[in-house]
Amino acid sequence: MTGTVWLDDHVVAGHVALDFCNTVYRRTPELGAELLDSTDAFYRWLIHVDLVAPTAEPVKAATLRAAVDLRSVLWKAFDAQRAGRGIDPAVLARVLAQARRGAEHVVVDPYGAITASATAGAPAALAVASLQLLLHPPTPAIRACDGCGWFFVDTSRSRRRRWCSMRTCGNEHKVARYRAARGER
Repeated sequence: MTGTVWLDDHVVAGHVALDFCNTVYRRTPELGAELLDSTDAFYRWLIHVDLVAPTAEPVKAATLRAAVDLRSVLWKAFDAQRAGRGIDPAVLARVLAQARRGAEHVVVDPYGAITASATAGAPAALAVASLQLLLHPPTPAIRACDGCGWFFVDTSRSRRRRWCSMRTCGNEHKVARYRAARGER
């Protein structure tokens, strides 16, 4: 086994498209380490989020490249949506093109859940799931973590959630604030 080991702490966004966008260590203030650091890591992520069956064939390098390219395009789309701007037509065209590229492997169940029948269709399934979210944004806003920049659907009661997870970035902020108040470093 090579690459990232996926934990539940990696799946905090509330939507598979946003969790996919979060497959870097952090997006801000500078881009962090790549978590999709091997085809095996991407394969395990697809299984972890139930996008493909555990019996699916291994991911090929071309599929991983397509996924990473899609992720960078989705960052632009979700950043625009989060900021209350329209999605750039060129960005939308790239998402639509990726959705078409592997559409024969995309499975949509009667309830709208999206999966891929083969790992080759994973980028297409992710593009379709992203389109679903981009075209019908949730009433709770899509936000980005103040600490790492990861996206999430803000389902908090006050709609003022600031952290991808209180276990990670939220806790780091609390510790830093506590230490600053005590004059510690």
